[in-house]
Amino acid sequence: MNKHETYMHRCIELAKLGAGHVAPNPMVGAVLVHDGHIIGEGYHQQYGHAHAEVNCINSVPLNSQCLIPNSTLYVSLEPCSHYGKTPPCSDLIIEHQIKKVVIGCYDSFAAVNGSGIEKITAAGVHVTVDLLKEECLELNKRFFTFHQKKRPYIILKWAQTKDKKIAASSNERLLITNEFTNKLVHQWRSEEAA
Repeated sequence: MNKHETYMHRCIELAKLGAGHVAPNPMVGAVLVHDGHIIGEGYHQQYGHAHAEVNCINSVPLNSQCLIPNSTLYVSLEPCSHYGKTPPCSDLIIEHQIKKVVIGCYDSFAAVNGSGIEKITAAGVHVTVDLLKEECLELNKRFFTFHQKKRPYIILKWAQTKDKKIAASSNERLLITNEFTNKLVHQWRSEEAA
């Protein structure tokens, strides 16, 4: 694994911290690197609140803020370029004069869909896209399924007894899966906001 992949893996780790709190937005993580050292990091923590890029830049200590323009921003998803509940992250990148941005994958949401990259590139930012693309797409498979296929991400859970029953004849609750499976199903329900 090279250093760029290491930083993007950190973005993915950070993004996962937003699981269950940011929907319908995607989970996004960001790190700011100067001379091989992470000087700031952040993730989208809650729907309607600051995005990963904002939290990342805001986390840079006061005595290191002068390093921001000469740093590389790694972000797991294309920066937004539209006004929603928060201002565009692409404007923030331009405002802080960050010269290089490495992006995990494009954002297929119609209001972004390449326009964030286009905006920062037009401002002179050197952009690299698709670093650990598959991992970044997997991170937000629910978000991408919704925006690309216009349907929710679907998980089918099926459990039955050896005699092909799904309930006891007395209509009492019958646990036919084990503890591991029960925990997995609860995890899925949490991930799907079910």
